[in-house]
Amino acid sequence: MSTNCPTDIDLRSAHEASMVIVHHVPPELTDRFVTLQEEITEAGKLAPGYVRTEVYPPAEEDSDQWVVVMTFTDHASLERWFECPERLRRVEKVSEEIGSFTIRKVPTGFGAWFARVDADGEAAAVDELPGWKMVLVVLLALYPTVMLITTFVNPWIVGLGLAATILVGNILGVCLLQWAFMPPLTSALQRWIKTPVSKAPLLNLAGTVGIVVILGVVMSLFHQLSD
Repeated sequence: MSTNCPTDIDLRSAHEASMVIVHHVPPELTDRFVTLQEEITEAGKLAPGYVRTEVYPPAEEDSDQWVVVMTFTDHASLERWFECPERLRRVEKVSEEIGSFTIRKVPTGFGAWFARVDADGEAAAVDELPGWKMVLVVLLALYPTVMLITTFVNPWIVGLGLAATILVGNILGVCLLQWAFMPPLTSALQRWIKTPVSKAPLLNLAGTVGIVVILGVVMSLFHQLSD
């Protein structure tokens, strides 16, 4: 493996802030909802600190739940957009034409991965989740993802050059996190993620120590593979 071509998946998301909006859209209003959401996105792009908008259609055929995640560079920028008259005017239009919705503000840019952490399929109150827990869960998925790509993929594409190798690695890494690793991981750890330390200190301690131990074991395994 080449030590000159690491897979550099960006962790700036930990410093960002997101707004997670959950809509229940009747099938016959899907096209109208998409149009209205595109208009909100275009307005958001003009707001200071805007980073991106992600729109997730229903995960199942019999579901009408759409999840929209708007991300800003920091909490202050998110708050300005949240109170912006332009946003308020446009979301009122969505409410009138499509129906009511649920909105949460997330302390990190990882909102999309934790928006459906509740087992009942409804959006979790991700604004109440500790940022350190979300970062730790992402790290638990991110570290082995990066090591797998660095160990088994990069040696085959290193001839493409540093820039191309990192690009391919990031594409693979983000896809694996989005569709393969984060959904089952957040589901498996949802009790630990949602339970406040004050209510179950032993559960929180056990979960935190468990994640640290798993990371240590994974590090040891990859250290042996790289020797």
